[in-house]
Amino acid sequence: MGKIDDACRTVVQNVEGAIACGVVDLDSGLLLGIFNSSQYTQTLNEIVAAASVDLFRGANLGRVEQLVRQHRGLPENGERYFQEIHITSAHNYHFAKVLKNGRAVVMLVTKKTTNVGMGWAQLKLSIPILEPLLP
Repeated sequence: MGKIDDACRTVVQNVEGAIACGVVDLDSGLLLGIFNSSQYTQTLNEIVAAASVDLFRGANLGRVEQLVRQHRGLPENGERYFQEIHITSAHNYHFAKVLKNGRAVVMLVTKKTTNVGMGWAQLKLSIPILEPLLP
């Protein structure tokens, strides 16, 4: 198990109700590290990684960012506006935060019984541990 996997394990162990934590490279879409307590298959892990990239770098999101810049009269500079995303699904909370100047994203999945503030707090506490490990 790699150092990023170990850091993801620590995040899951520190958040009550946490199920999984993973780090995805936003340029390549590669899963850089993951830990999940539900023993998801590698295929499911890779699909979640691809969905994470889509959330932060998808074509529709890029169009929204472009329109916001136009509305504000700002030049096109490639800046990404969305830094954090929280999604509530039928059974889980999904917390995602951009790392390393937008080059990667960390995703935390918890049960819906998890306190949302604690989920965010623990995820943000992991940043100083995760970022130095990123390529």
